[in-house]
Parts: sequence; structure tokens; C-alpha cells
Amino acid sequence: MRLLICGKGGAGKSAITLLMAREFTKRGPVYILDSDESNRLLPKLLGTETPDTIANYLGGRKNLSKEFNKLDNIHLSKLPEEFIKISPEGIGLTSVGKIEEFGEGCACPYGLLSKVLLKKMVLGENETVLMDTEAGVEHLGRGVEEGIDAIIVIVDPTAEGIAIARLLRDEATRIEKPFYMILNKITSEVEDIMIEKAKEEGLVPSALVRYDPAIFKSGLEGSRLEAGTAQVEISTFINSNF
Repeated sequence: MRLLICGKGGAGKSAITLLMAREFTKRGPVYILDSDESNRLLPKLLGTETPDTIANYLGGRKNLSKEFNKLDNIHLSKLPEEFIKISPEGIGLTSVGKIEEFGEGCACPYGLLSKVLLKKMVLGENETVLMDTEAGVEHLGRGVEEGIDAIIVIVDPTAEGIAIARLLRDEATRIEKPFYMILNKITSEVEDIMIEKAKEEGLVPSALVRYDPAIFKSGLEGSRLEAGTAQVEISTFINSNF
């Protein structure tokens, strides 16, 4: 199963992706595919080393278009160890590509690589791939969603988060993919407001994840992700929908 995790910057995509990965490890192998070309925090949250990128595995961004054939029937589990790192919890982490230096250019080649990779990768029995995307909706223009089984949007308590969720819902409807919306970092003060704002856009939350101080502290320290109530709420979401 391939799941695309989307949302605005700061919504909590990486944290929720990791919490979902922990739940899916109870069913089989799980891989997080980091397609955010700028985020550097995932390895620390997982408690693992930083993997080299699949773009570099293919010879670097200048060679990507020539080397896509190497991705035919690719198994993430069979990547050389420098390109996939396994966390103490058994979660595999691999990265599509990163902006490494000033003046390197835009991340468009990495977006195309994400699209090709999702379509050509082969999953074993009970394997799950969670793609943690870059902030916003740029991946819509790249057609990354075509190679996935469902879209999950993470929405924090902002009007922008709701607006992005509506766009992603419409895209999921267009390409006939299941769509789920998780309201994240929710407090009692904003819960009713967020649900009402979502309703105004024709959106129904699939789950509510309340503000979890343990997650906030982990992100601030840049350490292995700890979670309290959020892990329980994500467990309920996973078991109810997948």
C-alpha cells in the first residue's frame, strides 16, 4: 500500500507520518519515502542515520532522466544500505532528493523522480510505503498522486490548512483515490471552530489528533519522536480505515 501524506508547512506531516509508520509495523514492513527536498528532521525523529538520496543512487540530478529505467521493479528493501536506513523500531527511511547547495536549481527533477518511483516500485506482501511530501500542493502539478492508493492530508488549526485540504480533496475525487483528512494539533478552544470550517468546505475529518506536548518537545529538541495521546488517536485512525 502506498499512502501520500500532504499538507501545509508546519501542519505536522512528518510527525504524523512517523506515528502512522509505527502502527503499520504491526502488520508488516514499513518504509517512509521522504520527498520533501528541504526537510532534514526525519532521521532525527526516527532515531536513525541520514540516508543518501535515490537521486544520487541514480547518478545525481543531471542524470535522472537517463537513469529512470533503473527504477523498473525496484524494491525499497533491496536498495544498498547507504540509501535506506532502518530505525530501531524497524521503519525504513529513504529520501528522493535534497537541495544540497546554493544555486543548485529548483526541485522539479525530484518531483518527477517521486512520480516515477511511486509507479515503478514493487511492494512485497503487507509492505506499506508512506510518502512524506513537501509543504503545500506543488505535487499536484507533478501528478505524484497517480501512483498512490490513498491521499491523507494533515490540517493544523489554520484557514490555509482547510483551503489546502479542499484542493487535495478535489484532486482525490478527480483521480478517484480515497481521501482522508486528519485535524492535527487540536485543542478544546479550536476543535468546534475547525470542524465547522471544514464543514463549510464540504470536508469531514477522518480523525482528530489533539495537541501533544511530547511531540512538540521532541521537535524542539530534534530528538527521537515521543508521543502520548497522538499515538493512540493515530492507532484508532489506522485501524478504522486500513
